[in-house]
Parts: sequence; C-alpha cells; structure tokens
Amino acid sequence: MEIKIAEICGLCNGCKRAIDTVFKEVKNGREVVIFKEIVHNKNVNKMLVDNGALTLDNLNDLKSNHLVIIRGHGETPQVFDYLHNNKIEYRDCTCPNVLKIHEKIVEYSAQGYEIILLGKHKEKMHPEVEGNIAWSTTNCYLVEDQDDIQKIPNAKNKKYYIACQTTFNMQKAEVYIEALKNHLKDCEIIINKSLCTAQKEINNSSANLAKTVDIMIVVGGKNSSNSKELYKHMSSIRPSIFIEDINTYRQELQNANIAITKDSKIGITAGASTMKEELQNLKQLIEKDYNF
Repeated sequence: MEIKIAEICGLCNGCKRAIDTVFKEVKNGREVVIFKEIVHNKNVNKMLVDNGALTLDNLNDLKSNHLVIIRGHGETPQVFDYLHNNKIEYRDCTCPNVLKIHEKIVEYSAQGYEIILLGKHKEKMHPEVEGNIAWSTTNCYLVEDQDDIQKIPNAKNKKYYIACQTTFNMQKAEVYIEALKNHLKDCEIIINKSLCTAQKEINNSSANLAKTVDIMIVVGGKNSSNSKELYKHMSSIRPSIFIEDINTYRQELQNANIAITKDSKIGITAGASTMKEELQNLKQLIEKDYNF
C-alpha cells in the first residue's frame, strides 16, 4: 500500500491568515468573535471555538467588548458601517484577492458600469458573491450558467464590468466569458478573471497526484465551493470519495463501491479551507486500519 498527500493542498494563504489571527487574538486575552463561518469547514470552526473563540451570525448580538474577525469571504459595506457606528473593534481578514474585487466594483460602478459577476447564487448564494455585489452602486447581474447570460441586456449604451467569484470553476468561467463577449457584442465590457491562483495550484497538484494512484480521497467541508469543485475534478481522473470527517472514509469507500487492498495506491488532497494536519491524520488512520 502506498499513501501520498498532494504537494499543494489545504489552507490557502487567505484562510490561514484569518485562522492565525483568531489564535493570536485569543492568546492575547481578547473576547474574539468570528462573524459567521471563518471557512467552510466545520472541523476548523469547531477547533477555533474549542480554543476560546465565539461565533455569531447576527450583528445585533455583537457587544462593545468583542473583537470581531471578518472572514476571508469578505463582508458587505453595511457590516463595516455597523461596526464603525457601534465602535466595535474588528480585524478585517478578507482575502486580498476578494478585496481587489471589492475595490474594482466600487471603482467601475462609480463610473456607471453595471456589474456582471460569475458566481454561485442559485441553490444558495455564496457568501463571497453576497459580499461582492453589495459594494456596487449600479445594477448587478449574477451568472452561474448559460441561462443567466441571456437575461443580461445587450444595448449600445450599456457598459459592463465582469468579474468572477474567486473559487468559481475555471473551465466554466472561460466558457461563460466567451459567451458574454458574444452576447454583449454591442456593449462596452471590461473583464477581470479574478479567479484564485491557489485553487488552480491545488487542482493542478492534485491532478498530477491522481494520475499516479488508484484512488483519490478529497477532504473538505460539504458546503465548501472549492472543495466540491476539486472533488468533481478528481472524480474525472480517478475513482474518488469526498469526506468531511476523516473517520467516515471507510463508509464512503463502501458507498462508492471502491475497495482498498494491500496493493492500493491512495492519493489524499483537500480544498483551500481544510487544515493539512487533517490529511496527515487521515494518512495515519488508513495506515493503522490496514496495518501498514
């Protein structure tokens, strides 16, 4: 049996920065409150709470002695206004890539550009998408599939600024941007492929590993957009399972009708919201279970 972990996987710099900030401020004795989920991974969120942080979803529950951590997905201007107006201290851990999108949306909407954002919004609006569109002062159009493109007005007096949710599927983004160019041929458009390079690097590294093994195990939060996209990618290369709790890997293998033998080559990877320590723990668990 051979078990390998992808060379590049797990927490991206933005997520790590936010988590490190929580640990630092808790260690400093502050009453740290994480506003909403810091990452889409219940194990990471539980670990932070177990180490002394609080989590709150409602602005009205915040108190003046709280130190609020703004998650990597970013927040709306209204959240920052509330914190300022109520003199509540905070640490803005919005991912730098997301901040750049906010800045550009503010800049171009001020110039009269309407905003087109490629992002997930149909099943449930992704928090990054919710934050992004809130920074615009003009109309916003969300694109998750080809049908959304046809709803956007095409007229010569229209001008659009196009951006992407940082974790949006890269292949789909390329296809939809070309479709937007064709659909909005009478309009002025500015395109910003604001996709996260960390996600691309994780996907490439994981794909390289998948080509050398028999089975891939993807570890991540079930509500993590980038982890779900990673699993889809791995499944297109090798038989794969997607687990949130490492202790369920045997059951998930059984559900997927995938068998591990003493000769199996197993690859392990994770999305950008999973701590790499979990992958080492999974590797050790498999080795123990199979007396490797």
